[in-house]
Amino acid sequence: MKEHWQADTPNLQINRNGPTIEYIEDVHRQREKFLYGIQTCDRDLIAEFDKGAFQKFDLLNILNRVPNNKVRSYKNILLSHNTLYSYAAGKGGLSAWQCHFLSEKYAIMIEHTETLSELDMIHSNMLTEYSDPAIRKSKRGNVTIVESAENYIEMNFAEDISMEEMAGKLHVHPSHLMRAFKKKKGITISHFRNLRRLKEAKQLILFTNLSMTEIAIMVGFSNPQYFSKLFKEVEGATPVEFKKNSKK
Repeated sequence: MKEHWQADTPNLQINRNGPTIEYIEDVHRQREKFLYGIQTCDRDLIAEFDKGAFQKFDLLNILNRVPNNKVRSYKNILLSHNTLYSYAAGKGGLSAWQCHFLSEKYAIMIEHTETLSELDMIHSNMLTEYSDPAIRKSKRGNVTIVESAENYIEMNFAEDISMEEMAGKLHVHPSHLMRAFKKKKGITISHFRNLRRLKEAKQLILFTNLSMTEIAIMVGFSNPQYFSKLFKEVEGATPVEFKKNSKK
């Protein structure tokens, strides 16, 4: 048996007692680069790190922290990473509300999942969403009214905000905002926001055991019956049917 073998990271070794100090230090340095990738929405940098993430967990013996329960160990890892990703995204312009919402959503999804493959999928979704430049505060100049409205909805879609309040935040008359949005997008602001809520609801339906009422309220629908009715109109199935069909 060899006393040590070469890890993926050049010039760093794993010996018979586990990872060397140098290896652990390098993993931490790589994690800082990785979090910077999330902060700056650098998908290439994120992909470069993520390819070997699971192997790094294995080498560091993290998945054995809870004896005979890799799922629980992986959940613990993802819960801590969820906090780190939220913090990094917030430094990069993700709104405080959005950071809170995503962090809560993924914490619930992680706890309600029971397989490593589903946890892998959740982790992939986390990386995609936390590093999505489309949901960050826009830093561009000459942003149109419609783009401003889209950005505002993205950052506040679950909030119970009236059209007048939204228009006030965007410094435009409500009627002008609604006309401009409908002309550009082909749908009303209200329907656009509801579609965004449904998109979020689908993730919660697939990866949690929350009741449909809890999901409806979490994504911004105060009326669960309306949520179910709209979901069926858009998806062709009720939320309950959608969940059942996904398990087939």
